[in-house]
Amino acid sequence: MDRILAFGCHPDDVEFMVAGTLALLADRGYEIHIATMTGGEVGHPTLSPQQIRARRLAEAAASAAVIGATYHYAGGYDLEVQYDDAYRKRVVRVLREVDPLIVFTNPPMDYLADHEEASRLVRNAAYIASVPNYDIGEPSTPTTRFPYLYYWNASSLTDIFGRPLPLSCAVDITSAMPTKLEMLKCHQSQQEWLAYHNDWNDYLENMQWHSREDGRKIGVEYAEGFIQHRSTGHPKDNILNSILGGLCRDLT
Repeated sequence: MDRILAFGCHPDDVEFMVAGTLALLADRGYEIHIATMTGGEVGHPTLSPQQIRARRLAEAAASAAVIGATYHYAGGYDLEVQYDDAYRKRVVRVLREVDPLIVFTNPPMDYLADHEEASRLVRNAAYIASVPNYDIGEPSTPTTRFPYLYYWNASSLTDIFGRPLPLSCAVDITSAMPTKLEMLKCHQSQQEWLAYHNDWNDYLENMQWHSREDGRKIGVEYAEGFIQHRSTGHPKDNILNSILGGLCRDLT
């Protein structure tokens, strides 16, 4: 079966916004890969960057294991993600390792610049990973295709001006919510950080709120919304409809 890559900026980005859809795809036999740009090095009130990276990468790997996924760390550093040569090569390396049929990533506009830069880097890599002459400084095999590319919804479900994103589809994840919760529970250190920094005292309920709000858009209990990237090179049909049938509903 083919491969699917969810590439987030920080450990827990994927679990918060797309884990339900990944669980559904894993149930259908797809090989799932989860990657993060950074190790969340600054996200704790007391641990050192080295300590928190080790803890968060272990949590990310444990979460991926819930659905039998493979975890990849791209090697970036929290709050320092930028669209430069080093980061472009890091991201292309991961794309070439996986050669995915489908890629999910952060939306182009979100509350944190790190998220927006990660989105831009993954979008670029999805296009150029197939270019044989693009040298990443180590042996690698170019990808064989342009993947389907989807952006998940923004944090708090709005852009930086408080406007909803132009979602193109949403996936009913009601049956997969127990798995999504199990995956997110692995990120205990992030729960500690957000309670300290953002006053999020119920991390899991906050995720469920996001999923309930997306569910309202298609009349189900829980959903995950996406924007499909349909620019030059990338496939234009919504492959999630083909794979998931009635669980994926178009919003355009």
